[in-house]
Amino acid sequence: MHILGHKIFVRMKDIPMYLSKNTKDSIRNRYSHSIEVGLGTEYVLSAVSRTLGNEVDLNFLHIAKIIGMVHDIGHTAFSHDGEVILDRMLKKETKTYDNPIRFNANLNNFRRIEKYGLFDILPLDVKRYALASLLKRKKNLRQYPEYIGLKDDLYYAIALEEQYLKSKGIGIQNKTDKTILCQAMDLADENRYRVTDIIDALNIYPKEKLREIIVRTVKSEVRIKDIRKLVHMDTAQFGYSDDKHIDKMTIKNVLIMLLQQESNAKTAFQNVMNSISMAFHRNVVLTQEGKLIPKHEALEVLRGDFQDIAAKYIWGSKKVQKIKKPYNHYFTTVAEYFLCDNYNIELIDSMTYKKALLALAHKSLHKKEKRREELILLRNFLGGLTNYKIMELFRAIKVDSFEKEYHVSVDKKEKLIYQVPMRGFEKKLDKYKKRVVNT
Repeated sequence: MHILGHKIFVRMKDIPMYLSKNTKDSIRNRYSHSIEVGLGTEYVLSAVSRTLGNEVDLNFLHIAKIIGMVHDIGHTAFSHDGEVILDRMLKKETKTYDNPIRFNANLNNFRRIEKYGLFDILPLDVKRYALASLLKRKKNLRQYPEYIGLKDDLYYAIALEEQYLKSKGIGIQNKTDKTILCQAMDLADENRYRVTDIIDALNIYPKEKLREIIVRTVKSEVRIKDIRKLVHMDTAQFGYSDDKHIDKMTIKNVLIMLLQQESNAKTAFQNVMNSISMAFHRNVVLTQEGKLIPKHEALEVLRGDFQDIAAKYIWGSKKVQKIKKPYNHYFTTVAEYFLCDNYNIELIDSMTYKKALLALAHKSLHKKEKRREELILLRNFLGGLTNYKIMELFRAIKVDSFEKEYHVSVDKKEKLIYQVPMRGFEKKLDKYKKRVVNT
């Protein structure tokens, strides 16, 4: 509850996962996704524990849900698109540095957790294990040197898991450089993407088009029967009374059939996809090398098919890129503005960063070192923004630049920045421009 109601967690409600062509919205945002991953992480560990027997509980410190919930807390606005844009710009800006400054959403998790004390109520040993279980790639720590000490926490956490399993008569030697909990969180995250990417595709493509994509892309022959061995699936929603007949159908054919329905198709499709996600969560075993791997290869093929659909028709499709283009433009404009040498510090409404930047300006440091510290502060500021805040800053920057260029003060500036929708903003600013030019 400490995390669920915290402002830094709630802010993720304003970071949608995918934009819709019609509503400029999505079924999910980072907030709902994080709760799904929190529940999924617990479920994965529970499933693996059952396969190990001996009353094993891999969630022995009872923090699996917490780790899943905060795994994306370091994301900036526009999710992965914002992360890529900000990282690319920082890398370009510091290309002459011995250690270029980077933005990494996974490592930004630790800054957020530290700044807001999210784990401060945990005992020290549990806190160390929790932090280590959020570290997806140890090699990336060089991008954030201040967190290099997490390596020690990682070794501690891996040893803690090995000792626990040894006490249950199970010997493993983890060679993955990740805790088992981190792997479970990673899998829960991937599994939700595998299904929600396709569910959210119905915000972008009509049912007929998605049906055609599934026909073309899904090669798996996994049957309903195979899924029902792992997780409950309500077959009544398919409109057939003969369960045996349904059990023999492949998942591919079931999804196609659901998308052919005239009514309630989207809800039924989503319910089945969520059941498949749960089956993915349970399709895991632990090796002696401490690695979580698929139990049934046929089900893993289906997971791969879903990834192929997302890669070709969602992440990289021209249709989706066209929808995202204006939003990426807003983020690019804001990041470019603040990462240059001539930004207006009054546009930074966070007193924490404003004070830090003003204090830095009076420090006696070498110019390059001062610039480095400034860019890190700006990176951290930009790394905590939401979609709405980026669009608000975009309007503020445009108005500020307009006033400087034409040496005027815009009437009702506050209303123009904070109340006018993006679609009407450019028109309003053009009207001001024509009025100033004519005058």
